[in-house]
This record gives sequence, structure tokens and C-alpha cells, in this order.
Amino acid sequence: MTHTPFSCPCGETEWHIEAPKSGLHLICYCADCQTAARHLGADTVLDAAGGTEILQVAPEQITFTKGAENLGVLRLSPKGLMRWHTTCCNTPVANTVQSPKIAFAGVIASNHRGDPKALGKVRAWVNTVYARGARKPAKDQGMGRMAWTFLSRAFVQFTSGRWRNTPFFAGPDMAPVATPRVLSKEERNRARP
Repeated sequence: MTHTPFSCPCGETEWHIEAPKSGLHLICYCADCQTAARHLGADTVLDAAGGTEILQVAPEQITFTKGAENLGVLRLSPKGLMRWHTTCCNTPVANTVQSPKIAFAGVIASNHRGDPKALGKVRAWVNTVYARGARKPAKDQGMGRMAWTFLSRAFVQFTSGRWRNTPFFAGPDMAPVATPRVLSKEERNRARP
């Protein structure tokens, strides 16, 4: 099986993804991805148009090889995505939903440390209404593919019970491995693009 390496810039946290080309490589321009990156002081994960390069995979494909204890999680609202990051240098790592039963992880691809071809080609550009600058995409592309791969992956993971294989949730109650921190409205507004 092919593994591809990822790490935060300071090198205190490392992980890899198994079979990365089975994931969907996309760029998300949503205001929430931009807000989370700006709040963490991690604007470097955003491209010139405000996009975040993401690889959507099943959580079971992710293994932390160093610094798993450095995982933190923030939410932009009480019901928002779980936005996992490192606590060593505030690097965005991945996004998940609140329930581990919906097996989904949007891994931030800018942390990839291997051959760029290992992640496959970008297949979708989403939430482009929030993109900015002269080189922003004109419209969303690949939304259907993104929705289909998300739903089919989550269905397979749920019916097989493999949704329990995740580095982000643990224990008999499958609680988050870090206590989620919900941003206040003021913090969220300060970081909005």
C-alpha cells in the first residue's frame, strides 16, 4: 500500500495517508476554511485566491507517526465542522464532522511532504463565490463528484464498521481526542475574509 508523508512546519507532528489517490483532491474557497486558517495564523495554507487544497479520505487512512498528542480542534460555531490543527504551531491538519460515524476527513494538502503527484490531480473547485483576486475560478466544478465520493465513502465506512478506525475520536463513547474549542462570534468575525 502506498503511504504519503505529511507534517507541520515545525516538525513536531507528522502523519501519513495510506493510498492517497483513493481520495478526492479539491480546492475549497469557502469563508469558513479561510476564517479557520486566519484565526490560527496559518494563512500560508491558503492560495492567492483564498483556496485551501484538501484531500478527502476516510479517517482510517490517516496515521499519526509523531506528535499525536499535539492535536487540537476548533469549531467556528457549536455545530460547525471539527477543524483539527496542531497545538505546537497551529497548523491546520484536517476537517471532520462531529460524529465519527460519518467517516470523513478533509486533510489539508499543503502539509504534504512527498511527491506532489502522489495526491492525484485536483478534481473539484468548490465554494468559488468566496474566492478573491484576478486569478479566482469563475465557477464551481466537480461538486457532483465531491458529493458522490463523500457519500459513497461514508456509506462503506458505516456499513463495514470501519468508521471506528479514526485518529480523531477514541474510547468507548468515541469522543474527540481533544476538547473542541468553539470560537466566539467576535473571534470568528475578526478572522473572516
